[in-house]
Amino acid sequence: MFNKKKTEDGSSIPEAASPKNGTETTTATNRVKPLTSPAAAAPYQGKSAFPLGADSAQQDKPEKGSRLHVGKDIHLKGEITACDRLIVEGKVEASMNSSEIEISESGIFIGEVIIDTADISGKFEGSLTASTKLIVRKSGCVSGDIQYGEIEIEPGGEVSGQLSKTGTKQSELALADKVIKNKVTDSAARASVHH
Repeated sequence: MFNKKKTEDGSSIPEAASPKNGTETTTATNRVKPLTSPAAAAPYQGKSAFPLGADSAQQDKPEKGSRLHVGKDIHLKGEITACDRLIVEGKVEASMNSSEIEISESGIFIGEVIIDTADISGKFEGSLTASTKLIVRKSGCVSGDIQYGEIEIEPGGEVSGQLSKTGTKQSELALADKVIKNKVTDSAARASVHH
């Protein structure tokens, strides 16, 4: 049924066989050409119509600095330093001073956090200072000593404990006291290690 016909580049393409009644033959001239570069095969890099995060504005800004992602089955204890963004899907028992924290629905954070922005969909227990913004999602639960610049609580989100807005004299004194206590505790811990 098909004969092979040679092309200009030396490869062969199928050609329909001449029918017995002597009519004209049809030649297959369309060929699939491979992509010339891996970049041409790269996945779509445009903006998604369905962003995964709840805040599409956050999707637009490029991530800068260091980032730590604690997965679902991970349990982390200690002090987190030099981390600009922490994403918690597992369990973290720690203290940290950073820029952003995001606790997913499966995430649990127990400890002390001094941060610019906090986005809580999971559970937070302890002392939280979000100097710029605290967002508690509908599945989020925050309890303890909470200080915030702005607060947004979705219907269903839970907040309990002592709440105060940063920028007030009382909250500034409380924050200064926390920082001083941390420095004294750190100095005492370092001194006991060296002796």
